[in-house]
Amino acid sequence: MFFAIIFAVLSVAITWLLYLALRPRTLEVESETADLRYIAMALLLIILTAAAVASMLILGKLGQVTLSF
Repeated sequence: MFFAIIFAVLSVAITWLLYLALRPRTLEVESETADLRYIAMALLLIILTAAAVASMLILGKLGQVTLSF
C-alpha cells in the first residue's frame, strides 16, 4: 500500500511539472534564467520518473498489484 501511494503522488507531481514546463506562457519567455529553469525541471522530472518506476517495480515484485483484463 505504501508504494502505491508513493507511485500515485509521484505521478501527480510528474504531470504537474510537465504542465508547468509546457504551458504556452512559459514557452514565450526567453532569458538565461528560463533556460536554467527548464534544465532544473528536466532533472527533477528524471528523478521523479525514476522513483515512480522504482515504486512500480517494487509493487510488482511484492505481488501487491495484480493486473487482470
